[in-house]
Amino acid sequence: MVSFGVEVMTMFKYRDGVDVLSRLSAAGWTSYRMRQEHIMGEKAIQKIRDGDLPSWRELDKLCRLLRCHPSDLIEYRPDD
Repeated sequence: MVSFGVEVMTMFKYRDGVDVLSRLSAAGWTSYRMRQEHIMGEKAIQKIRDGDLPSWRELDKLCRLLRCHPSDLIEYRPDD
């Protein structure tokens, strides 16, 4: 069952041109501030830096911080 969850997550990708960390920084949320205020840990921030999707919980946090919808950040792209 765990492998199913991983497989589903790989079909979701960041939208082209979306730089989550730049958007967070522009909104006043630096990686330092998020760590200091215990909003997001270094592991989640590093995943974003690497272009990997964070957990659904972290995606929820991103959307709250950026006041956006998940579809503003990610999209569904089935594997070919």
